[in-house]
Amino acid sequence: MFYRSLLFTPGNHDYKMLKSLDSNADALIWDLEDAVHPDEKQAARETILRVLNQLSSMPSKPVYIRVNAETTPWFEEDVKLATHEYIRGIMLPKAETANQVNTAWRILDGKKDIIIIAETAVGIRDLDDVLKSGHVSGVALGAIDLAVDQNLTLTETGLELVYARSRIVNLSVARGIRNIYDSVYPEIHDAEGLRNRAVIAKNSGFCGQLVIHPKQIDTVHEVYSPTPAEIEWAKRVIQAINQESKGMGVFTLDSKMIDKPVIDKAKQIYQMAQNFGMV
Repeated sequence: MFYRSLLFTPGNHDYKMLKSLDSNADALIWDLEDAVHPDEKQAARETILRVLNQLSSMPSKPVYIRVNAETTPWFEEDVKLATHEYIRGIMLPKAETANQVNTAWRILDGKKDIIIIAETAVGIRDLDDVLKSGHVSGVALGAIDLAVDQNLTLTETGLELVYARSRIVNLSVARGIRNIYDSVYPEIHDAEGLRNRAVIAKNSGFCGQLVIHPKQIDTVHEVYSPTPAEIEWAKRVIQAINQESKGMGVFTLDSKMIDKPVIDKAKQIYQMAQNFGMV
């Protein structure tokens, strides 16, 4: 099961974290990294723990903690916090080596998800080595940090990210990882820009997107969900398969050839629609 949206919430705001549980995001990320000042890291961990202990049962949606990078002094305590029974896993920023993932995996006792963020030139270059650990459940692009690292100018067309996006998708899928998430879109009130950006990422093979405000969620869900027309087409293909009595590998539907790759795509769309309660 992958997520169309993963909503960031600062880990030092208990009210916002509790409120995020009622959002329509597919998953939540309670942030200990960029959203928290270095002097407030310990206090933020205590705030997250206090919120978790207020809950009477497992949250209705997955909650992840974005920990600080493995190279920081806060990393180990951040990951230990994520061993709490109500936390699904961690988001690991600045992922550049398999050893960083393995270290987190050991602290988590191998019982949680690890979504890595590829957001440096080294992280993009050595991504396949990072994924060789076998402990990565998802990969996200960190475009803003990558732009700083590589001196890129982020544009509406996204051409400057074509290589990074393509490499992330290709290497992730080759390792059997389908949970691939695009970077945050920083303009909270620019729904059209967000939509255009999400379309580019989806067409590039991404399954969802990191979001920084609840008002971005509906737009992201609209883009990353199958359309009614796609669902109807998938139903008709699957129905045609079930009614096909000759057992032929290839047939036509609406004057178009339907073979195994097309059938697989139809099943993929229908399964996605089921997962998101659309059928």
